[in-house]
Amino acid sequence: MRKNIRDSGIDTVGEVPWGTHFCQFYQTKEDLMDILVPYFKAGLENNELCIWITSQPLEVEEAKTSMITAGPDFDVYLEKGQIEIIPYTSGFLKKGIFDLDRVVNSWVEKINQALARGYDGLRVAGDNRWLEKEGWNEFIDYENKVDVVLDKHHVIALCPYYLDMCSTVEIIDVVSSHQFALIKRDGKWERIENSERKRAEKEAIQAAKNWEYTFDAVPDLVAIIDDKHRVVRVNKAIAARSGMTPEECIGLTCYRVIHGTDKPPSFCPQRQLLKDWDEHIAEICEGCLGDNFLVNVSPLYDSEEKLIGSVYVARDITRRKQEEHRIRRYNRILEGINQIFRNVVQANTEEELGEACLSVALEVTSSQFGFINEMGADGFLHDIAKSELAWEQCLMYDKKGHRSPPTNFAVHGLYGSVINNEKGFFTNDPLSHPDSIGLPHGHPPITSFLGVPLVQDGKTIGLIAVANRENGYSYEQQEDLEAIAPAVTQALQRKRSEKALKLSNLYNRSLIEASLDPLVTIGRDGKITDVSGATELVTGYSRNDLIGTDFSDYFTEPGEARKGYQQVFMHGEVRDYPLEIRHKDGHITPVLYNASVYGDENGKVIGVFAAARDITELKKAEEALIRVHENLEEKVKERTSELEKAYNSLKESEKRLSEAQKIAQIGNWDWDLVTGETYWSDEMYRIFERNPHESGATYKELLNYIHPDDRDYVDNAIKKALNEKPFGIDYRIVLANGEERTVHSQPEIIFDEKNKPVQVKGVVQDITKHKRAEEKLQILANAVESSNDAIITLSLEGIITSWNKAAEQVYGYSAEEILGKNVSVLEPENFKEEIKQFSEKIKQGKKIQHYETSRLRKDGTIINISAALSPVFDIAGKLVAISAIVRDVTERIKAEEALRESEARLRQYYESDMIGAFYFNLDGSVTDANDKLLDIVGYTRGDLKAGRVKWNKMTPPEYSRLDEQAIMELKSTGSNTPYEKEFIRKDGSRVPAIVGATTFDQVRNEGVAFVLDITERKKAEEALANIETARKKEIHHRIKNNLQVISSLLDLQADKFNDPKVTEAFRESQNRVISMALIHEELYKGEETETLDFSAYIKELAENLFQTYSLSKKKIHLCMDLEENAFFDMDIAVPLGIIVNELVSNSLKHAFPGRDNGEIQIELHKEENGEHRKEFNRYTSFVLTVSDNGVGIPEDLNIEDLDSLGFQLITTLVDQLDGELELKRNDGTEFAIRFTVKEENNNQTQATLKQLMD
Repeated sequence: MRKNIRDSGIDTVGEVPWGTHFCQFYQTKEDLMDILVPYFKAGLENNELCIWITSQPLEVEEAKTSMITAGPDFDVYLEKGQIEIIPYTSGFLKKGIFDLDRVVNSWVEKINQALARGYDGLRVAGDNRWLEKEGWNEFIDYENKVDVVLDKHHVIALCPYYLDMCSTVEIIDVVSSHQFALIKRDGKWERIENSERKRAEKEAIQAAKNWEYTFDAVPDLVAIIDDKHRVVRVNKAIAARSGMTPEECIGLTCYRVIHGTDKPPSFCPQRQLLKDWDEHIAEICEGCLGDNFLVNVSPLYDSEEKLIGSVYVARDITRRKQEEHRIRRYNRILEGINQIFRNVVQANTEEELGEACLSVALEVTSSQFGFINEMGADGFLHDIAKSELAWEQCLMYDKKGHRSPPTNFAVHGLYGSVINNEKGFFTNDPLSHPDSIGLPHGHPPITSFLGVPLVQDGKTIGLIAVANRENGYSYEQQEDLEAIAPAVTQALQRKRSEKALKLSNLYNRSLIEASLDPLVTIGRDGKITDVSGATELVTGYSRNDLIGTDFSDYFTEPGEARKGYQQVFMHGEVRDYPLEIRHKDGHITPVLYNASVYGDENGKVIGVFAAARDITELKKAEEALIRVHENLEEKVKERTSELEKAYNSLKESEKRLSEAQKIAQIGNWDWDLVTGETYWSDEMYRIFERNPHESGATYKELLNYIHPDDRDYVDNAIKKALNEKPFGIDYRIVLANGEERTVHSQPEIIFDEKNKPVQVKGVVQDITKHKRAEEKLQILANAVESSNDAIITLSLEGIITSWNKAAEQVYGYSAEEILGKNVSVLEPENFKEEIKQFSEKIKQGKKIQHYETSRLRKDGTIINISAALSPVFDIAGKLVAISAIVRDVTERIKAEEALRESEARLRQYYESDMIGAFYFNLDGSVTDANDKLLDIVGYTRGDLKAGRVKWNKMTPPEYSRLDEQAIMELKSTGSNTPYEKEFIRKDGSRVPAIVGATTFDQVRNEGVAFVLDITERKKAEEALANIETARKKEIHHRIKNNLQVISSLLDLQADKFNDPKVTEAFRESQNRVISMALIHEELYKGEETETLDFSAYIKELAENLFQTYSLSKKKIHLCMDLEENAFFDMDIAVPLGIIVNELVSNSLKHAFPGRDNGEIQIELHKEENGEHRKEFNRYTSFVLTVSDNGVGIPEDLNIEDLDSLGFQLITTLVDQLDGELELKRNDGTEFAIRFTVKEENNNQTQATLKQLMD
């Protein structure tokens, strides 16, 4: 039998029988080698013909190399043809075509060839990575046919599949056509059995057994209702909700228990079901039960298909509703914030922006009116925006006591509390609030109030207040208003920054016009883009004439002018560059030019700013100095004063630039690549929170600020830019206090005349807030993408415009395949136009919620879905699309149907009179029992309800130990082995029974027990035992007498012959009869009539043999080492007794020729680890050894070739025992017989109960 079991070579698989057909899912070449190399190595070592069919990525030579590495003898196997490694083009295809029947027949031929060549069988593996999609179904048919064929032959087949090529459906196809599959999880190979259907059936049976427990354990509200609205049964969940016990609910009307009404409400689904006999699903807010529920009522019919009631199931969807509401709030807030920031650009004034912000606040909180105020330096609140509805007829006292429309507000009253306490609050009874100061004349009544502060840099700068929300405010509206308050603050500040920047530009222009020095801006192309009035004077041309012309045309030496212009771009600036300007009338003005580059908001250099200092007077002074040295000091002071004025003017311009950078959070920097010196603007110091008195950070110091994960990225980007074009990057910095910020950097590389980088300039902008806003939006997008439900967006024409990952899993289409197609591709033929009908309802303002229907997957299968459709509006409130949320409920519907069927079957079994059953608690209580159990123990159902039926009280003391053992087994495994005991009936009498139990709660304190009354069986056993005793006594005497007669006849016959061989043959036969007689004697003496103590029997048999052979003159010793309590039945004992008789007799006759001493040893032991179980039987392996230290059997003598009756009898009896015989010839002779004893459990009833428990 062991020859049929083969070593697979795979640790996860172990040993397998012939006919094994399994598969492997691999992802890498290494995965393939992990399994195939040891698999074929084991086959080669176990005399099997091996065939390996390869496919990409593993080629034939690569497979051979792997096998050579695994074992040095592989070349030998390959040379003698024990293994063939061939490509799939030869193994599966013929002329490029896969023929199913041809390949299957070829495997059968290979198996026959392997057996004919002397191999034990065939071991094969064929990689299927070559397989194309269009040939998949045919190949699966091939796998199924191979699975049937291989089961009948000496072959083991492994089929590797490339996992990434297989869809979910294809994986199921593969697994279903193999006995088991290997798959790698967390780096370890796992064996997946093809037993899903068996497990599902087992789980369904178990679910049916526990239907009562499930009925009460489910959190959903479940009730069974008859056709008169009366409650037949409810579970604990619905009883708890209604404040009653389940028993109290029975008989009441469902609308009284569930709705708390005296008649069925119009929306009651049970009412609808009784009208149309159809299932109904609805979302209902049950006021009596206090929550939102998804209610499903399903009809119940009798055997004549007549409606007798319904099953009512209500699932609490309050949390889901709350989550949907939270998402709607979040989206509304995001839309409001987006609207606020859009108006930063669109609004022309701060007042318009304020009105837009207030509009968002009113919409988010559903308020009627409100205002936005800002604290002024005078200690009063000043209007930014207010609702005209509330203020147009309103008069208030100003600071001087005059009544007029409000503009400034004193910090008091309800809104003053927001400012003073620096936190928001709401009240739905404003008049009674302690901070209320009443309302100004003409102001509409305030029924509710909500205010939140506007905070900037940790300081309260104003507030948003809203009022008169229908049904008042809650913390929800406060949180929503607090969420948009930062956006309002930031938007107002940005608007003011824009205004300040415009004013700054006007101011700077005024300064430019006021300057006496000619000022000019020049584009990169050398064309003039703007000039000051002084420039018009010095050139004689108007501003309009100058703009757009080449700047060098107005100098006496245009080439020198252009040279200086180029130096500005090379070095970033030029100082005191001497030139001469030519007036259109020919007048020459000598000047010293100072120029520097300037850039746009991204730091890109777009031109040059140049200032010319008229040095005519300086020239004259120089000439005068040559002529005369008088008045030198005075002239120097004049020039110094003028330079200081110019310097101060330049410093003022730099200050304004710094302020503009602060508003925009943009800093600029310079890095001289030659000297290593750096320059940082004030805003750079603020961004990096460095001390402005420190020098600009070096490049190395700057890298230290950069987040470690971004450091190499920035460093590589800068180095790359030194050889290529300018770039812009985002990266993170970590400040000294640990704060993390995100910045955008835009550098510009300055090259010298040799095109060598000499300077880097750039700007850095703090974009932390922008990045965080982007992250929040991304989180929302990720939430949609990671949803377990399919989320789809459709255009109004039915075109699919968005498709998340869950949609791919539900329908089988990838986003690339489905986007742009009409949603009708998902409709089965019998549901065509259904989605179009839904779309029309959506356009009419309706919503589709939890509608269950059928849809078509890409692979053609029909699935059940639950869908919710809702409209999508744009900013203007116009319907632009339809959103659909879809859940695959196919398995749920199947499970619900199976559960209903199982529950019905279990109830029928439970209520039958086949066997007693009761639900128990380990504390001794019985919570329910069927009529059969009550009949067995003699109690009534009234006793059960009164709590008088307790299983531990009905147990006699002598069975307490058995009960304790059963409880320990229940707690450790969840079920116990059925056992016999007695119960004390109510009248005091006892009833014998077999009891089996199982638990079904997590802590294993509650369960169900089955009780079988065996009173009649016990009576029958007692009667049979008495008859059997008399019968066996009579049989014993007859057998004993007959065996004695046979022994005597053999003895008489032996006396008639003088031939010693014949006499010896008669004595051997007589000994065999004696061995059987001894067995019969031991059986009769033993208490058990079916087994005997075999060790005691061997002792008596051996001693009898020693007496028979009259060894008194020889010192032949008998040594025995025998297993205690070795009880065997007749089928084992008789063959073993005869074997011992033959082997001991043989040793006594032949082992000690010419010797007077010797030793014969008999041993009987259990094999180590020899016990094992199978089904309900226990098996034990034994070894019986008979040895002597005599002359031994010659090495060249094969005992199977002997014609000796004794040895033929021994081998026949060993085969009869299904055992193994081993002969050892060292220092004498030793025979070892290995055999297995089955200890059967003959109690079929116990086996049945055990099966029921499992």
